[in-house]
Amino acid sequence: MDLTVFSPNQILAAIFPDEVSLLLARGVREFGERELTAQLRGLGEEEFAGSLLPLVAQRSYLGASVPSSYGGAGGTLENYLPVIEGIAAIDGSLALTVTAHESLAGTQILLGGSEEQKSTYLPKLISGEMIAAWCLTEPNAGSNILNDLRTTLLRTAEGWVLNGEKTFITNGCHADLYVVIARALNPDGHEAGPTACLIERKNCGGNVIATPLHGKMGMRRSDTASVTFDQVPVAPGNVLGPVGEAGKVVRSVLLRARVGVAALTLGIARDSLDRAVRYTKERNIGSDPLFNKPLTRVRLVNMLMSWWVAWQGVHCAADFVDQGKAAKIPAFMAKVFATEMALQVCDEAIQLLGGYGYMTDYKVEQNYRDARLLTVGEGTSEILRLAITDSLEKANFAVDEFVARLETSPDGASHPDDSSSPAILSLSQNSILLAIERIKQHESNGGPPFHDQFTAVEVARMAMKLWIAMQAVYGAAAKEAEGPFTRAGMVLASAFAKDAAIEISHSAMNLLRAYGQWDERLAVIQRQIYGSVVRDGPSEVLFTDLAERILG
Repeated sequence: MDLTVFSPNQILAAIFPDEVSLLLARGVREFGERELTAQLRGLGEEEFAGSLLPLVAQRSYLGASVPSSYGGAGGTLENYLPVIEGIAAIDGSLALTVTAHESLAGTQILLGGSEEQKSTYLPKLISGEMIAAWCLTEPNAGSNILNDLRTTLLRTAEGWVLNGEKTFITNGCHADLYVVIARALNPDGHEAGPTACLIERKNCGGNVIATPLHGKMGMRRSDTASVTFDQVPVAPGNVLGPVGEAGKVVRSVLLRARVGVAALTLGIARDSLDRAVRYTKERNIGSDPLFNKPLTRVRLVNMLMSWWVAWQGVHCAADFVDQGKAAKIPAFMAKVFATEMALQVCDEAIQLLGGYGYMTDYKVEQNYRDARLLTVGEGTSEILRLAITDSLEKANFAVDEFVARLETSPDGASHPDDSSSPAILSLSQNSILLAIERIKQHESNGGPPFHDQFTAVEVARMAMKLWIAMQAVYGAAAKEAEGPFTRAGMVLASAFAKDAAIEISHSAMNLLRAYGQWDERLAVIQRQIYGSVVRDGPSEVLFTDLAERILG
């Protein structure tokens, strides 16, 4: 494929790593543009996009990651990504509806249910016969929800009784099936632990009350509700998994969902990037398209770079989940980076469209409003950053485990031909390790504790930047034999790695300064980073050329 026609709407082959995912991505994109877009035009601004779920189900897109024995496509989390990304590029609300239905409620059943429960309910969710809602969040319980549950599931002689209120429940008003996480209690009132149960709405009469939550900033076509369960009887056969053991399954569901949400935001960001490219080509400044201005080109390629490197992190996290590896840190990093990147891309698209970007007719403002939710939902960026640092500390800050990927790419490919990238990554790692070393020394000498939130967030930010840069550099190298995007991907990865190295070294310096510390070794590293950037030339020059080759 010629790079001169390689637009953001044609770079699927550069994003999806295998033929199955690529074919799926192309199919979803064609389906979205041909069928979903037309249907969405007929919906009001706050009309439920989930009315299109049967249409999505007809293409088998509601079971992309579910085994074929239950009616699914038999794929992996990696195969689910192009589905949710493609739908999100058309409409964020519909993608959120699918996420709650399949990735949350469906996955809780898949991972925690009995064979009978899976055989009964998963085919109905995949076919669209039932709409599902996953009920975890409560009005007075935050990020530590599993320890703060107030919804109770009380054991009785006949079975169980469910009482409590859930809030911010996606699909809450339209759900046929609720998958509820509650605090199980024995008849004597003693705790039995977090437990999941299945509630079919048709059997509950007035015992289940769903109240829509209006006035949302974005995702207005998704159904967000408060759901109250009042003395709802639960048969023993509708308890999902062993009593008291739902917590482990919930964490696995959230882990997978965070990777899915990252892909969802990338779909929203892609649509904004695509619209910005098209607008700047059509908008003339004098007799020259806005696209031809060097500043415009640099901004567009920066948007493309952020989007592309985010995909490398998402793919790695999905691969970790699919292979059963320890995926917590990769999933958290991928989610934080992708959701925050999407906001930046959507904001830049609004800026490039000028006044039109602020108008509802041009959708980029809707994309920004929709994307804004996703730095909050499925774990706020702040909480996830604190969790990243906590996990790193428990591993004795083994940042070197991340950097083990410096030797080879995931599939065994050798170093990329940009020989400066591995050196830049090593310098970034050393910046982080030096900052941690000096702050811990300061703490051992009676200084302020290392564990304050400011430090934790900064350490997580640096580690995330390093990890994403590594995925970008070796993701580009792994595509060496795959054609047109190879060189462009290498340039984008190298540019991101250098920008990340500069940011990491500055953050490390600022951390030491906050503790009243100084380390000449860190200053030397910073000079080496700047020396490498100067030798290789500024990213802006490369980006101006890339804009014509990739986006032109």
